Amino acid sequence: MRTVVAVYSATGNSLYLAKLIPDADVHLIDEFMNGTYTMPEDTDRLALVFPANAFSVPYPMRRFISEYLGNRDNSSLGYVYAFITCAGIPLYTAYDAARCLEDIGVVLSYAASFRFPDTYLPLKKNAPTEEETEKTLEKTMSLIKAAIDDTENEKIKLPHRLPGWRIIRKASPAVAGENKKLSVSKRCTGCGVCAAICPMENISIENGKAVINSNCIKCFACYHRCPVNAIEYGKAQGQYKGLVKTEELRRR
Repeated sequence: MRTVVAVYSATGNSLYLAKLIPDADVHLIDEFMNGTYTMPEDTDRLALVFPANAFSVPYPMRRFISEYLGNRDNSSLGYVYAFITCAGIPLYTAYDAARCLEDIGVVLSYAASFRFPDTYLPLKKNAPTEEETEKTLEKTMSLIKAAIDDTENEKIKLPHRLPGWRIIRKASPAVAGENKKLSVSKRCTGCGVCAAICPMENISIENGKAVINSNCIKCFACYHRCPVNAIEYGKAQGQYKGLVKTEELRRR
């Protein structure tokens, strides 16, 4: 039995969750997409781990499903499940994942969501503190362990369809765009960390300074992971250093 975990993680929560799955090969979806990792043909268990984005599947994971999984022979996959991180209610996300997979002929057998520290600045304004992070994890860890037991025993848990799903799904891929409140301060050293971890390749280093372009999905990885706190977002304060090392999130 071979379990492969394909994870999309911006600030690190989903990667932390993915690493809790026992006896699995864990890889960022970027490794699949750029050819540095190829899913073995005999893979019979696949876990998709990602955050909820606008109550649905984030664009990078949606692209992985349609372009990578959609172009391989998935006949060996006997059990496919999704672990979803979110700050509150994932709403349509699990059902959206099931439909994304259905579009390429793959069945989602199980889905579960887990509350993690809220890193979405437009709603929370300030980064989670260490105390808030510890409290959130303490509450959610038992749910994670139960879900891992479920998936180890290949339990079936299908997501429910909710009203308005089609509207949300249609709008979600269009969330990429200009983020006018996100800016680079004079503290920037041009180290390139933000460019290396951006899931949309939306940041470039020009003349020794980071430049944020117009293909942002508002994951705020650059804001939280800048080593000198040079990325600013309105009046937001603090940084969420997360549950994994920044180096683990590098995509290039």
